[in-house]
Amino acid sequence: MENAEKQGKIKNIVLLILPKVQLLDVAGPCDVFTSANLFLPDDKAGLQYQVHLISGTSDKVIYSGSGIPLTCSRTIYDIDFPVDTLLVAGTDLRTLDEVNPDLYTYLQNTIGSVRRLGSVCAGAFILAKAGLLNGKQVTTHWKYADILQRTYPDLEVNINPFFIRDRGIYTSGGVSSGIDLALALLEEDWGRLLASEVAKHLVLHLKRAGAQSQFGNAIADYEMLSPFTKGIRDLLKDKLGQSISIEFMAESVHMSVRNFSRVFLRESGVTPGKFLEKMRLDQAKDMLEYTEMSIEMIAAKCGFGNIVSLRRLFFKYLSISPAQYRKSCKGTG
Repeated sequence: MENAEKQGKIKNIVLLILPKVQLLDVAGPCDVFTSANLFLPDDKAGLQYQVHLISGTSDKVIYSGSGIPLTCSRTIYDIDFPVDTLLVAGTDLRTLDEVNPDLYTYLQNTIGSVRRLGSVCAGAFILAKAGLLNGKQVTTHWKYADILQRTYPDLEVNINPFFIRDRGIYTSGGVSSGIDLALALLEEDWGRLLASEVAKHLVLHLKRAGAQSQFGNAIADYEMLSPFTKGIRDLLKDKLGQSISIEFMAESVHMSVRNFSRVFLRESGVTPGKFLEKMRLDQAKDMLEYTEMSIEMIAAKCGFGNIVSLRRLFFKYLSISPAQYRKSCKGTG
């Protein structure tokens, strides 16, 4: 991919927005790109970024989720300039049912002419419905990941990274992850030094530690579980510190292990062992966040046996240690 200097012209960055958009989905990337212009040397002034708010509807005034109106310079119906990078900002999932099919047609017709195409937060749902994410690894807000995966089973949804690039398509996680993506795009164009200067200017880390999944639960919200899965969760929630076998789970619902495993996978989307592992992870996260209990004791109470097993699981799912997770929650270290 050619960088900004080699292409030798102003880069038009489009932030495509819909009603109920979250302000940070727009403001975060916007501030990254416009701040970058402050750090370009004088002889590169012609290579600046120009950020455009573009409406995904026929209206130029879009009301955000907080009620603040955003005035767009254009709509998808009257763009009259070459687009370098297009990012679809997230919105309330209920708004997606009201999207005009023209938006999907516009994106399908645009993908061949833009240098980079991506999404922020729930914007991934727009790209997916346009058929632009088929077969790709993607991310979105951790809260909506299960919905995205169920709705578009051809995708490989991964909520750990703050952003993912797969064959020229970029998707980023929840809300502030749009900033992480914008900094990464900036680094692609101008290198790590300038991207670091922008991050410092905005009082941000160029690359955040950990994973997006550290902000949500490993197990879906209780209300989203099937009645069968809820029953198993209720059975296990007070026994996580004990040794729990699949045989025990199966016997509790009067099923054979084989039949129980098959039904549980169908109802929950994961194996019984994986579900138990995630329940223990969520309990450990809560204890680290809300108690002063030692990590060793937390490991024992959550059924890990020892701190090594707990650490291994944290790195597997969150890419940070239990101690680092506790510090991030407490705002220390």
